[in-house]
Amino acid sequence: MSPQLIDDRGKFWDSGSLELRSKLNTSIGDVELCEFTIMNLGFIGLTRSRETLRVRLRPMLVSQAALGALYVWLHENARDRVAVAWHDGRWQHEIIGWNRSGWRRITSVFEGAAVYSQRFSRTRIHPNVLDSMNPLRHLIEHAHCFQDMFENPGHLLPEPINGRFVLLEESIDHELLVCDLGRTMMARSPSWRRQAIGSRVDDLPDWTYGQWVSEAYREVSRSGEPLIEAVTAMIEWPECGEVWHSYWRVILPCGKPGSPRRLLGVTLDSADPMLRKVA
Repeated sequence: MSPQLIDDRGKFWDSGSLELRSKLNTSIGDVELCEFTIMNLGFIGLTRSRETLRVRLRPMLVSQAALGALYVWLHENARDRVAVAWHDGRWQHEIIGWNRSGWRRITSVFEGAAVYSQRFSRTRIHPNVLDSMNPLRHLIEHAHCFQDMFENPGHLLPEPINGRFVLLEESIDHELLVCDLGRTMMARSPSWRRQAIGSRVDDLPDWTYGQWVSEAYREVSRSGEPLIEAVTAMIEWPECGEVWHSYWRVILPCGKPGSPRRLLGVTLDSADPMLRKVA
């Protein structure tokens, strides 16, 4: 089946449509038309095969009318999995199972980008950006020491990061569940901390922030490679309102072969001038 497009009003078009080309005053080919309308006009690209649905979009530009039409199309053409490609500064790709957790992930990808760009930012950095005194630099440089770690990371981490960690385990249905937490992690929400163990990382006190955070951990789960990044976030805390945070984060894949995958996340406030590298 040839690719289809959903325009900003929720109308479906065949990528070879002469009428659509007339409306756009263009005569470019099908591939070029799909790329242009997705990247510049907020259209959604669709391809359907026997086993998989493929969706391409740039969430920042997609209208609610287009999303509504897409959701209906997904339900009417349900498959075991959906291959999603979305552009948020670079193309990202993910294959998502068609189930309840998969549906949450799909809506998070499609609808979260506009909110994320206003409140959250994360940038991959090289360890050399950090001062040699920064314990996260030491952690990322010795990531191999944690590959077989399965529990109780606090006793392996130095001050001040031995209280600033979260250990996640990937469940059989690919949920990321909290199985250990440092003593100062999420300290602004005591009520959440009391019920954190066994909860999804997606369900942080600020739900949108939780959805955004989970993306970084899922990237490491898929790649199997450590990640270090600079993060800024405006987090809505139930107990104290909005607070602006700026921190570094390291995420390491860990766990024993044959056991469920675990991910260790460690953060450190980047506002401390003693831990910044002087240019």
